[in-house]
Amino acid sequence: MIRPLAAFVPLALAVSLGSACRPAPGGPAAAGADSGAPLAAADLAAIRAIDSALTTAPTIEGREAIQRFWGGLVDAYQVKVTVASDEVEGRGDLAYARGHFTLDATPKSAGAAPLHDEGKFLVVLRRQPDGGWRYVADMYSSDLPAPK
Repeated sequence: MIRPLAAFVPLALAVSLGSACRPAPGGPAAAGADSGAPLAAADLAAIRAIDSALTTAPTIEGREAIQRFWGGLVDAYQVKVTVASDEVEGRGDLAYARGHFTLDATPKSAGAAPLHDEGKFLVVLRRQPDGGWRYVADMYSSDLPAPK
């Protein structure tokens, strides 16, 4: 099994987080500012929104912008990424999400091998002054054996 797609997971997760986490409509931007208070339901929902946002965000338009983001991968493969948080927890302005990902890439031309990776991730987030959430640390690892 070939795993070069693993290198794209942190970038994809980081970009999706930046696009997906905003304050809940009608909620205070500084909810949970008490560092000992559990996260509000709206905060947990905003962090979980990263999972589905990965497949739709960021919106990148134009061939050059896409190539800068994904390099040559999008020219050679049809890429599908799924991300799901298995646990989201936090207090005050810090939170973490732990979950799993799957990356599949189907070659656009005959003769190329399909690519697949799957594994787990852990991200630490901090609430921003605007109420949105941003990464302060992220980690991912493949569950597949190392290529020989």
